[in-house]
Amino acid sequence: MDIELIPKKKIRADDYIIVSFAVGYLLFAVVFSLGALMGVIIYPFVSLAVLSLLRIKDGLDKTNNGGFRNINKILLGIILFTFSLLFLNWMLTRPGISSYIIIILITFPITMVGLAGIIKGLMIDLYKSNHRVLNIIVGLITVVISLIVFSTSSENFIFNIIVLSVTISINVFSRAALYLSEYGLSIIHLKNFRLFFYIISDYMLYVGKDGNVIVAKME
Repeated sequence: MDIELIPKKKIRADDYIIVSFAVGYLLFAVVFSLGALMGVIIYPFVSLAVLSLLRIKDGLDKTNNGGFRNINKILLGIILFTFSLLFLNWMLTRPGISSYIIIILITFPITMVGLAGIIKGLMIDLYKSNHRVLNIIVGLITVVISLIVFSTSSENFIFNIIVLSVTISINVFSRAALYLSEYGLSIIHLKNFRLFFYIISDYMLYVGKDGNVIVAKME
């Protein structure tokens, strides 16, 4: 019997998300050509900043007995994170970069996060049904809010930032609840929330018969 390390439904959902991102970015480029062009530079550095934080977390993880390797991960993570922030600050404060361009650069990936929630909720039945429905609803609301923000003017910059911040926060918690439901865990117990970051990193979770959660790093 074959043992699936990663269920095929998850892989298929990820494939749909990748295709959706590609199609979405093409539409983004047609409507917002300057924003899409800047995104080619901005988004990789945002990803680098996120990966740097995950590297720091990995280095600080007490279960990861890496010795000096852990110290190297932490130092490298701090250096890359600082460099990413400095570059992003320099790039986004260039003359001619309006507040509206910054808004659409933030809004596009949030739109994709909402769309990913819809796809995962529809396609992956490993999660509890109520959490799947919740993520579909949150995803739909996120896409609608994003479309509204795309159509607003730069005069609403602060308001849009607040709305997008609340929207992404709700998505993080709803997605955490979805992922944890696969293991029979509830986000109501806030101590489980940290496990969400292990799930989105290269870790596997196992729930023992005693109810204890075992975290194992994928090699």
